Amino acid sequence: MTTAPDRATAKKALGIARETATTLAKGPAATGFVVTRKGVQVLRARRARAREDGGVSTPVRAPRPARRRRSGRSRVLRIGVLGLVAAAAAGALAAARSRRTELPPPAAEPPRLDTPVNGSRPSPQPQA
Repeated sequence: MTTAPDRATAKKALGIARETATTLAKGPAATGFVVTRKGVQVLRARRARAREDGGVSTPVRAPRPARRRRSGRSRVLRIGVLGLVAAAAAGALAAARSRRTELPPPAAEPPRLDTPVNGSRPSPQPQA
């Protein structure tokens, strides 16, 4: 015979397996919702257990590294580099606009089928 904790664990595992199978059948969005909900349940359980064990649980954070003060030289250098990049972009834009060609005027009449491509005169057709 199985003991009560084993029976409860097996029942819990079967429930999780059933819920997982149904959410996978529903699609990825439902799976994401279930995973999120399970994560929230686990966090709540851990928080409750930590409160029972002793006091308020506060996350332990690493100390912040001391901020270095930036010198005026690095600030000037950064502004100079940004200025050069802006000037290069403006120059590229001006060059692109100057190379833009105008469209030719529209033709007086559409091209004919008997006109050769190479520009020579068509050979005379015998008149019948």
